[in-house]
Amino acid sequence: MTGRALFAVTAVIASAGIAFAAQQFTGKMVLRAEDQETGKVYAEIPVEAGDTVEFDWIHSFEHIPWNEYYTVKEDGTFHLDSISVAGFGAGIPAEMDVDYRYEDGLIYMDNIGSEFDRFRFFNSDTALDTIQVNDVDFIKGSDMPYHAKITVYTAGKKWR
Repeated sequence: MTGRALFAVTAVIASAGIAFAAQQFTGKMVLRAEDQETGKVYAEIPVEAGDTVEFDWIHSFEHIPWNEYYTVKEDGTFHLDSISVAGFGAGIPAEMDVDYRYEDGLIYMDNIGSEFDRFRFFNSDTALDTIQVNDVDFIKGSDMPYHAKITVYTAGKKWR
């Protein structure tokens, strides 16, 4: 095969590969729950700016509900909008400079405004009840190994 012919064949193969890759590329973000040590992905779901992410915990000492409400930002970070708890006790912030309200048996702390790029925690199926995206279960604590080091974050430009 001549150099010209080899170049033409290589160009056709490369073009076909690029076209295939372009069809497979969604350009979307996903929310991912991943093991920090093994890299195993336990769950993944498409998200976009404005979606809500809710962590529903049971406080490890007080044994009361603790819920955190976030909004996904355009850059994939998380804006903490609100926290709700059934009461105050060990480790629960009681004197934050935020708006407070009482609703359905829970105390809400609103307009917090903290920003997070990811969440890192040791999983406990007795502490983490669920993580929801737009009010739909994303993953439960019981879906991941006990005491696994977990990271929940957004990853951009997911392949189909």
